[in-house]
Order: sequence, then structure tokens, then C-alpha cells
Amino acid sequence: MTAHQKKGHAILNNIMAEVSKVVIGKDDIKELLLVALLSQGHVLIEGLPGTAKTTIARTFAHVIGGTFKRVQGTPDMLPADILGFYLYHPDASSTFMPGPIFANVVLVDELNRTTPRTQAALIEAMQEGQVTIERETHRLEQPYIVIASQLPYGSVGTAPLSEVQIDRFMFRIWSAYPTIDEEVRILRDIDAISEPDISVVAAPEDIVKLQQEVKKVHISDNVRRYIIGLIDALRHYQDVSPGPSPRGGIALLKGARALAFIQGRDFVIPDDVKQLLIPVISHRLRITAEAEMEDVTPEVIINKVAAGVPIPKEGAGTGAAETDEGSKEPAESIKTVPDEDTSIVKEADEATIETPETRPGIPDEETGLVEDLNTVRRLVSSRLGNWLIKLKRLWGK
Repeated sequence: MTAHQKKGHAILNNIMAEVSKVVIGKDDIKELLLVALLSQGHVLIEGLPGTAKTTIARTFAHVIGGTFKRVQGTPDMLPADILGFYLYHPDASSTFMPGPIFANVVLVDELNRTTPRTQAALIEAMQEGQVTIERETHRLEQPYIVIASQLPYGSVGTAPLSEVQIDRFMFRIWSAYPTIDEEVRILRDIDAISEPDISVVAAPEDIVKLQQEVKKVHISDNVRRYIIGLIDALRHYQDVSPGPSPRGGIALLKGARALAFIQGRDFVIPDDVKQLLIPVISHRLRITAEAEMEDVTPEVIINKVAAGVPIPKEGAGTGAAETDEGSKEPAESIKTVPDEDTSIVKEADEATIETPETRPGIPDEETGLVEDLNTVRRLVSSRLGNWLIKLKRLWGK
């Protein structure tokens, strides 16, 4: 690891340490916020009131430096309250009054309390890093991240986020109640939490440099195909309509690179992808009405699909792609057995297979048991033959 990389990881560790002074537990949320920041993504935190949604977002925004603005969602809020507006003077001149969207970190608290029109004001900013007001385009500061919180849909005074809006969020994270031990610590340290003594441990230019470093993390074609395989399997799952958009695959790729970087690796492994599946995909799935009636959740579907998609694995010494499918033998290995090696399998079969005819005196009612045992012996002998072939090839080399 170079000195520059060590400095970058020191910044990331300091961010986590400072946030942990205020936020007890919730390590998964802290890590995903860091992954989203390094991936230039945005985060939606969902949970019941009082579960530290605003606290963790505000604290995270403070320690990474830059400018921070907070927007409190209300039903009467207008798009101009977020984006800004032009103030016209009597002499026909105008002055642009920027809204809170112009900041490095924008916290939108209780986003789903706003109307769909106001929610849509964030779409261009989140996707393109700019806003257009009265036909004038304004670029946003970098780095730029939106951290939005929302109450579970169905709470009093909430409106659901549109599919177009929610697809712009890289992650959706659930903020649950703390454990008993965590809540005891909260009560013990409540004074320090209410008036936190935390430091700014990074500057905007540091974050931008780290974002560029993350883009250098290697991701193999096998892992890319694994991501697409997961997305495609979800799209064709019977209880899903429609499936995740291409943004889901892009978010998995970018997030996996950032996660690998945080863990000190310069390459992505399949476990990085699997770890991010639920926060990346769960809010992008639409469950059919029939499945909802049976209490099927996106998380259940994601876990089932992930269990059925083969995990790529690098072949020893060759870099060739293989799949982790238990103890299955590839079909190609059977087709390519040389003629001179088939005798090994044949001898192994003949040495182990017994039939009722070769074992006189067996009653008819026990014939079925003997046939079952012979089936097991055939499977064992076939596997033994394959291993003997492999040993012969290795010995020949």
C-alpha cells in the first residue's frame, strides 16, 4: 500500500471514529454512507421516528467537511424552496438566490412528507449534478451527496416516492431500534451525544481524490457477469414486476469497488457484491399483488435469487472462470476423457458393481434394496474413476 493510499484509509478510519462518538451502533449504516460517498451515490434512510436517521446523517455530513444544508420536508414545501429562485428588482435586473441544494452534503429530512412535485426537484440534482432554474443551468459543488430520510410509507401525512425518484438512490437503509445494550449506552452518554465534541477530519478535495482512487479498483469480467446474472435473474423472477433497472447493476459495481477500497483491496470479489445486494436492490423491486398477499418481501426474493446464481471463482493458476456449484463435475470433463483413460473407470465399475445374478441366494423381496445399493456403488465408482483420471494426468505432468 502506497503512502497516498495509507493517508486515504486513515481519513476513512477517522470519519468512522468521529461518527461513532455520536451514533451508538448502526455500523452497517455508517459503512454504507461511506461507500455511497466514495461511489458518488445517494442514500435513503428509512425507519421509525427516533431511530437516529437525522442524527447519523447530520454527524456524517459534519465530519467529512464541506458545506452542509438541511431541508425539512413539509406538505406545503415548493420546488423553489429547495432549488432557489431569481429575485427580480424594479430596474428589471435579477439576482439568483441559491437554495439549500447548493451544498456538498444535503440532508432532506422526511422526504416523503413533501408532495411529488417537490420530490421531483431532486431528480436532476441527484442524477446529473446540476439544476435548471428558469432555463439557466447551475452546476453543483463536488463532492455532492444527498442523504434523505423517510418514515415508513403509510405513516400519517406521507406520500410515496415515485419509481423514478427512488431509483436515483444508490442505497436504501433501514434504521432499526437499537439493541438493549446499545440503548443502555445511549442513556449513559446522552449528554455527550446531545452536545457532541466531534472534529472535521476531511476536506472536499480529499473526498474527490478518494473518489478517483476508488475508480482504479479492478473488477474482473467474471464479477461483471455475476452482477448482470443477478440482475437478470431478478427481472425474470415470477413474483417480481418489473425488475431492477440498469442503475441497479451500476450501483452494485460502483458500490463493490468502494467497499473493496475501504477494506484495503485493489480488486473486487463476489462477496463485495453479495454484501450490497439488499441495500442496492430492495427498493428497486416491485412485488406482484399475489406475492404481497402471501407476505413475500424483496429481501426474501433477493436471498433466493442470490443462492441460485453461480458465484464466479478464479481457477487455480490459470485465471479461468469456474463456478461454485458444490461438488458438481463440469459436463465438459466427461466429454473430454481420453480413450485410454476410460478403462480406469470401467475397471472401477466392474470391481464394485454387484447384481442379484452374481450373488445367488438373495430373496426376491431384497432385490430392490440390492439395486439401490448398486446405484450408490455406481455413483461412487464413477467419482472414483474421475479422480483416478485426474491423478493420472497430474502424475504424467
